[in-house]
Amino acid sequence: MKKIPLFDLNRHNKPLQRQILASWKKNYQKNEFTSGPETVEFERKFAEFCKTKYALAVHSGTDSLIISLKAAGISKGDEVITTPCTFSATADAIIHVGATPVFVDVDSKTGNISPAAIKQKITNKTKAVLIVHLYGIPCDLQEITKLIKEKNLILLEDASHAHGSLYKGKPVGSFGLAGCFSLYPSKSLGALGNAGIIVSNNRSFIQQARMIANHGIKDSQTKYTHHLNGFNKLIDNLQSTVLLHKLPLLPKVIEKKLQITQHYNEAFIKNGMSGMIIPDHCRPSIYVFAFQVKNRDEVKKHFEKLNIDTGVYYPTPLHLQPSFQFLKHKKGNFPNAERFFAQTLSLPIFPELKNSEIKRIVNAIKTIPRS
Repeated sequence: MKKIPLFDLNRHNKPLQRQILASWKKNYQKNEFTSGPETVEFERKFAEFCKTKYALAVHSGTDSLIISLKAAGISKGDEVITTPCTFSATADAIIHVGATPVFVDVDSKTGNISPAAIKQKITNKTKAVLIVHLYGIPCDLQEITKLIKEKNLILLEDASHAHGSLYKGKPVGSFGLAGCFSLYPSKSLGALGNAGIIVSNNRSFIQQARMIANHGIKDSQTKYTHHLNGFNKLIDNLQSTVLLHKLPLLPKVIEKKLQITQHYNEAFIKNGMSGMIIPDHCRPSIYVFAFQVKNRDEVKKHFEKLNIDTGVYYPTPLHLQPSFQFLKHKKGNFPNAERFFAQTLSLPIFPELKNSEIKRIVNAIKTIPRS
């Protein structure tokens, strides 16, 4: 019985191989490697997809976070409230701009940041809240945006898992000052290498972000005038070309993953378990299908015996990571976050899964050993 992989980049990318290579050949002939019309077009189309006015494509999702924080004026002495249930890049970005990440606990069902917990940690040093739409499930944006407005704070969205997720019909990434996306190859919209993008409805913010990403340069007419100390972080035109081919396919990718999610969740219900929790007010773009199970090691072995890959996104909440020891958090500080990551397990979910593979996974779910 052939193993079902957690993700299969070959299946995902092979159908586009001829078109991408043909486009790259044109880029090669025109010497459009670091910039070009494809980047301008991709930024325009992705902003349109997110229903925002502006977009800035950069080297990575991590860069999208760092640049957005800097463009928002976050610096040394500021506090940024965020979640410990995320990949390290979210809080690393806060550190890299000189600010302090302030972790708060999460919702026990979704793993997303708790609005009530945010409210408790706001101080006179708090300048922004950086939320994460974990696994593609939107945060409680109604409560969060209400709180942000009341406290006059900056809202930044790490939407690296959530390309196309909707909260009450509105795309995530469009609620705060900026939406930050990773375009890592395994994402629902992925490049063939590292890439990221920032979206915003604020013109002055995106202009500042573009200068930061391009050595402080305002425009091509004054390319040797530097208005601030910036970086070399603009996206390569080759990656923009890839993403232009993939972006039109994203709605179908989202729909297929939702269909697979429904099959899995129905199987969990038949086994008397909860699958992936999806709040009624949202239509997520699922990055990974993650469910909660107390006997994770036993369940992981169950799938291994049936030749089905599983994953853990992520094994350790950030407040317990060695890189954040200087914040002096201890085990038990954020019990929901610790419990959530101790119990999370992910199953294969990508649009190229065969019906026979989906059926095998569904049958495996139905026979998960109960704790």
